[in-house]
Amino acid sequence: MINLVKNELMKIFSGRLTKILFLLLIIVAVSFSVFAKIAINKETAGNWRTGQEQIIEKNNGRLQVADLSPQLQAEAKNKVAIAEYRLKNNIAPQENNLWYTLLHSSGLFEWVVIFTIIIAANIVAREYTDGTMKLLLIRPHSRGAILFSKYTAVVIYAVFSLILTIGAAYITIDILYGFGSGIRTLGAAELFINSQGQIESLNIFRQCVKMYCLDIFPIMSYVTISFAVSTILKSSAVAVGSSLLLMILGNSMIEATSKLAWLKFLPFANSDMSLYIFHLQPREEMTIGFSVSVLLIYIIVLFGASFAIFKKRDVSI
Repeated sequence: MINLVKNELMKIFSGRLTKILFLLLIIVAVSFSVFAKIAINKETAGNWRTGQEQIIEKNNGRLQVADLSPQLQAEAKNKVAIAEYRLKNNIAPQENNLWYTLLHSSGLFEWVVIFTIIIAANIVAREYTDGTMKLLLIRPHSRGAILFSKYTAVVIYAVFSLILTIGAAYITIDILYGFGSGIRTLGAAELFINSQGQIESLNIFRQCVKMYCLDIFPIMSYVTISFAVSTILKSSAVAVGSSLLLMILGNSMIEATSKLAWLKFLPFANSDMSLYIFHLQPREEMTIGFSVSVLLIYIIVLFGASFAIFKKRDVSI
């Protein structure tokens, strides 16, 4: 099994497509980091108390909008509550904090998903397209072992892509804030809204690690969808297209979940783990454990379906 996984990893990492995707991920990470720093600098520029008063005024204005979605209402209320707490307790917002900037670069996760979907869609379908699937199946390995090795290789690629992206963003922000800024701010704390809706001071580094570790679960769910469609339909184009469509619809589904309770049982409503860091989950009863459980169930079911079909499929040259 280990040799099968190594073989699949060699196929992935030696491909030109992988090198191009890694380069694009680094470019995206650098760009996100620069824009995130610019945005945060604008928020903290000048007198911080004046800035917090402006945040309160701006978000109170948003709350007056009649058709504002429940999730955007919660976001505006959270910002007002934290700004008022800062003013009351004379707590200035973080400045030049690498981990705070990285925490607000959660959109990087979506690019990792997109590029991993492409790899997952190709790893099985391409064997059929190139006519090499028959050669794989005549080897002294079970079909289950072959499929599982491919899936394991894709998961390893996904985790490596996430680490590479975070690493590129870290280096970029560290350069912008001055070398060693990440080490210097490891113990820094920031204000967050907890699951009970209370404001508390939490270590930013730990929150950052928590968010990006939790991102592995939604990444795996989209990867499994792409992998399963590719395995069942033997088409990488359909796998990529359907997975990306579901990813796009997922953002709308998160908003809709606040109104339709049954949507919380779909994987797409549980795909943004950063919402739990900022207490913006679509429904109050949804927890990190609930979202992880829902995603794991879909991952097991989808992989099980692809496994069952792959074992019974007649493969001809």
